[in-house]
Amino acid sequence: MKKYIIVIQQYQQSTSFVPGSNAISFINNGAAIAYLNNIPLPVGATLSIEGNSDEIDVTQYTLNFGTATNGNVLVIQKMFVK
Repeated sequence: MKKYIIVIQQYQQSTSFVPGSNAISFINNGAAIAYLNNIPLPVGATLSIEGNSDEIDVTQYTLNFGTATNGNVLVIQKMFVK
């Protein structure tokens, strides 16, 4: 059995990161469209990406709010621990 933790982060400014997680969800709680790797994530939308057993996501994600000042994306990750 593998142990894991849930990591929750909130982003209100554009950023880039590599999660290193098994599963990740992006929830747009803001009042503006957010762009995840240039793909629009409309207000209120959720995008979830699940990995199979023993898989780790090493994708470079870029979260961009453009010129919006009211962006807010919640990122929830499932990360394995040793």
